[in-house]
Amino acid sequence: MNAHPQNIQLKLLFSIVSLLLLVIVTYAPPFLQQVHAASETTMVAAGDWGCSDNTEKTVQNVVNLNPKLLLALGDFSYDKSSTCWLNVMKPLESITKISIGNHEHDSDSLLKSYLVHFGLSKQYYSFDINNVHVLTMATEEEYEPNSDQYYFVEDDLRKAANNPNIKWIIVTMHNPFYSSPNECEASGCEGDENYRESFHPLFDKFGVDLVLQGHIHNYQRSLPLTFNQEDSSKPLVTSISKTDYKNPDGTIFAIVGTGGVNLHGLSDKAPYMAYQQDSKFGILHLQFSDSNLGAKFVSNDGSTLDYFSIAKTAKEPVIERISDDMDTDTNVRTVSDEKDTKAEPLADQAQVQEDKPAITFKLDEEATAADTKAKPLADQAQVQEDKPAITFKLDEEATAADTKAKPLADQAQVQEDKPPMTTNLGDNPPTDDSKPMLLSEDQVEQKQEDKPPMTTNLGDNPPTDDKPISLSEEELDSSDKEKSPSFQTSDNVDKSPVQDLLGTLDNDSPIDDEVSDSDAEETIDTNQRDPFAALN
Repeated sequence: MNAHPQNIQLKLLFSIVSLLLLVIVTYAPPFLQQVHAASETTMVAAGDWGCSDNTEKTVQNVVNLNPKLLLALGDFSYDKSSTCWLNVMKPLESITKISIGNHEHDSDSLLKSYLVHFGLSKQYYSFDINNVHVLTMATEEEYEPNSDQYYFVEDDLRKAANNPNIKWIIVTMHNPFYSSPNECEASGCEGDENYRESFHPLFDKFGVDLVLQGHIHNYQRSLPLTFNQEDSSKPLVTSISKTDYKNPDGTIFAIVGTGGVNLHGLSDKAPYMAYQQDSKFGILHLQFSDSNLGAKFVSNDGSTLDYFSIAKTAKEPVIERISDDMDTDTNVRTVSDEKDTKAEPLADQAQVQEDKPAITFKLDEEATAADTKAKPLADQAQVQEDKPAITFKLDEEATAADTKAKPLADQAQVQEDKPPMTTNLGDNPPTDDSKPMLLSEDQVEQKQEDKPPMTTNLGDNPPTDDKPISLSEEELDSSDKEKSPSFQTSDNVDKSPVQDLLGTLDNDSPIDDEVSDSDAEETIDTNQRDPFAALN
């Protein structure tokens, strides 16, 4: 009886433990799965294969390392058909991703056979394998900025750089960006200048870690490099370490043209190369984790000839500015004079004025004085002699206020040479009192002889401007000599037309300096009974 409850407890405990294990296995956190997968992410790369005995040894080398992925870097059969190479690659066919090289373009049928066999619709494409993003580019297709491939590469790298699940970015292609001097005589064996100038700035911008290339039949591996805008053939070295790099700035470029067809000798070593060899076929073996990339060149005899590692403590997303979206920049555009505001020099503008008729506006003295760029007075006088002009006669008060106006003597000369255009004051006075309108001497005489005087009642529409309308110097002199009008206001004395225009004079109004004290007394004397008269 006592053993039965114990058996039940043991069975219950066993069931609970089993259930917990099942839950842990089934619902493991995604990051644990990623770490486990990343630790197993291995791949190998090689190009320039052929169908020789050395090619078969390279295939066996790959089989021995048992990678998850083989990156074939172009130039496969070196034959009119793809058959021999595809037969040699049978053991690796399921894990192979290809880059198209120049020899695959020997004929359309040859190119198509490779694309169809590996299920490709385009020569450039990309894919992810665990935490690694692989971009395959096509060096035999158009790649210039604004091309379809360029836009694809730019967009693909941007997405990969900002994907938190992607820790590494690998690029594969056939033609190399950079190379040491070598015996290869084919085009691009010295390093493809146009290609690197188009894409290396993008690799810097989006943080490409490693670029794998072929075309030259040897092995070369660079130090971390960034693009040199001054001279693209001399990339900038960001670390002088030969093997180990921690959060390096720049990209490592590797040429792995050691698939088996033959070897190109190296005649020198470029200063940006960390390691190179031209004596053995083999493959580059890569192993990835979240924070480390380990790489080694394994020859077909099993020896390791080169080794390097990249350690990353964190991956920062790429934050692009608005200008980066507009100009993603592989080609730096220099601001030139030709794209300036297109403003012509003043000398050229003057020439245009001479060649074409111009519309000329003649300004009166007051407007001319206010314009700091007006012609000299002598030039204006010459223009007045040549062309009829509309002249506004200025009174002494306006002239005195303008420090740049002509002297009175010059104004008198203008008045003698040409009759002024005068403006009669109608029944409706102007609404703008900022510039007083004056009557000429002839008009005053004509109004006094032919027409009854115009009187202005103080209560009817008083002027809104406090500035009194002043008479010019010549009008004052003429009035004193010929008419001798009295400006006394009285109930028994009629007002003259001039007085009606002036209205009630203000004692504080400025009087021209040339008017004598006696004249001032005669013109300002007012009747004490007039409530609007000035006080003594």
